[in-house]
Amino acid sequence: MIDVFYTTKPVPSEAFVARILQERYGIFAPKFTRNAHGKPSLCGAPPFFSLSHTGGRTFAAFSDADVGLDAEWRGRPIPLAVLRRLSEAEREEDFFRLWTAKEAFVKYLGGSLATLLPALRFERGVLLQNGAPVNATLAFYEQAGCTIAVCTAQAQPVLFHEISD
Repeated sequence: MIDVFYTTKPVPSEAFVARILQERYGIFAPKFTRNAHGKPSLCGAPPFFSLSHTGGRTFAAFSDADVGLDAEWRGRPIPLAVLRRLSEAEREEDFFRLWTAKEAFVKYLGGSLATLLPALRFERGVLLQNGAPVNATLAFYEQAGCTIAVCTAQAQPVLFHEISD
């Protein structure tokens, strides 16, 4: 099971994650570390988590295994420079699904967007790396005006929880 917590208020990432770890997992005073590409993780043990901010909203996915999450507010304008970099096949896709798929996969791997992005394509609803389907599972959701992609090794149920205060 993957739990995705979100708030429609801008909050600091570390405070948001710490609150969820305390309230839902009984982990007080968590210690965090970051990998070489900046992916945060909890020192010592699961749960694993992934964060995303967009349009004044904060999302955090928690799982017992590696997880990548990206959210994009559907009200944001898409820069022309970004659209021009897409392949012809990608221009036919929903931009928000395309972009969240790529970012969630990169976050799942704990890699660098600058390094991995050139090898990624999203065509006919499938994320490809160097022309082959990625070795991961992607699921898409619509929540709080956003498109959300969750990336894991294997398909898992996803449950959303709004944090309102």
